[in-house]
Amino acid sequence: MEFIKSLCLGGIATTMLLSGCTQKSITLEGKVTNTSGAPIVYNITTDGIYLPNKIDTLRLNADSTYQITLPVNGNEKLTLFLYGERNLGSIYLTPGKQTLDIDASKSNELNPVDGLTKENKILKKLADLNENVFNLRARQGDVFNVSKDTVASSVYQKLTDYATTLEKEVAGVDDQFRQRAIQDIRLQALMAYMNQYFGNYRRGSETVKKEWDDAYAQMLDFANVGQAESVFSPAFADVISNMAGIDIFMQHERRTNDDNERNQLLFYWYKTNLQGRVQEAAMGLLILEDESREYFATGIPSLYEEFKTLYPQSVLMPKLETAIQKNKAFNETELPKDIHILNTDSVRTFKEITDLYPGKVIFIDVWATWCGPCRASFAHIKPLQKYAAENDIVLLYVSIDTPQKAELWKKMTGHYNLKGEHVIINEAFKMEIYEKFGRNGILSIPHYAIVNKEGTLQFPSAASPENMDKLMEQLKEASK
Repeated sequence: MEFIKSLCLGGIATTMLLSGCTQKSITLEGKVTNTSGAPIVYNITTDGIYLPNKIDTLRLNADSTYQITLPVNGNEKLTLFLYGERNLGSIYLTPGKQTLDIDASKSNELNPVDGLTKENKILKKLADLNENVFNLRARQGDVFNVSKDTVASSVYQKLTDYATTLEKEVAGVDDQFRQRAIQDIRLQALMAYMNQYFGNYRRGSETVKKEWDDAYAQMLDFANVGQAESVFSPAFADVISNMAGIDIFMQHERRTNDDNERNQLLFYWYKTNLQGRVQEAAMGLLILEDESREYFATGIPSLYEEFKTLYPQSVLMPKLETAIQKNKAFNETELPKDIHILNTDSVRTFKEITDLYPGKVIFIDVWATWCGPCRASFAHIKPLQKYAAENDIVLLYVSIDTPQKAELWKKMTGHYNLKGEHVIINEAFKMEIYEKFGRNGILSIPHYAIVNKEGTLQFPSAASPENMDKLMEQLKEASK
């Protein structure tokens, strides 16, 4: 496909690897106010590559001051968040020492002392654009006026006009930042187009599909993702995986439910259709995604070995090596004796499971391996495990994963040391779980419940282990 081949033109110089610069450092210091007790976390680009989910915590001194030193190869973008509450904004930093005071009650208002004034004003516009695209995808807003537009050429024109107008405001800065900003704008526009493309393509006639495909090809030409500075955009990871997915799964109608096969298909699409910096970043991000989402697919280490052959000096290598170590450790985990996997092949009702523990209080945790909040909640289980052991309470973990995820499910129970009883739902009692713990057929997880000593579901919606005081009250009530 010619429009895909054209993507490669921006990264022809394969020998210009990401590691080609002498590493320097950025030191940032200042004072933090109005955090309301929530931690501040940050993300910094690596040689201009935006790495989603690579988050570190800003450590504060007793007087609410901080100082961090970050190794860099050049100018980088630092993004700060008040964890769980708001994006505080992004700043563009040069190697050296700079001062930044942070008011955590404000969004997108970071102003470093002696910072790159023009660049940081542009970053605020880019942050607004990123938020607008997110709102379009989440159906929370539409500044582009495309959400109800079903004409592909019209959507293309609106988005490219919007992007071109915004690009005119990128002026008076060095060429590298200018190109980074333009590519961010164009990839965000492409991401917005993809959002509309997916919805209209599924329900369209063959004629409509062709119209959206044609406009998609034009949108790819406009975005020119093969440009090396595309990797600076927060949209890059999603855009590049969507491009591969559109080609593999939509236009060639390939299907797979296997994580290893999916990863291989994406990796080799990147190998065939991309070059240089863009290829390197796309492949590296695929491996890092496995770590950040905790999929730990068994085929990732072999992809890493191929990546290492292609880009042995990549600046991503330290992060990739850490990811591979985690992957191998996860897949080599052996289940301890106090984790019990129950066979549910012959089980027809959920009550058959709870009846295995007569006269005992049962704390139920409904979860799934793909659920990020579920996995995050396991950081709070030690006090619950201690209380359950002291009070003869059964911890019953109910996975709503599909049978294809059974091996991953078992490994994850060991990885998080989920001491207790474990079941994965089968088709016989799947709907019972959704009806018992969900609403109108929709089950939000993680979900907690408590069965009392009489075998009755006393708390269909119990407190989380994060709220241990409330949970202890409920467990005591169920023990009476």
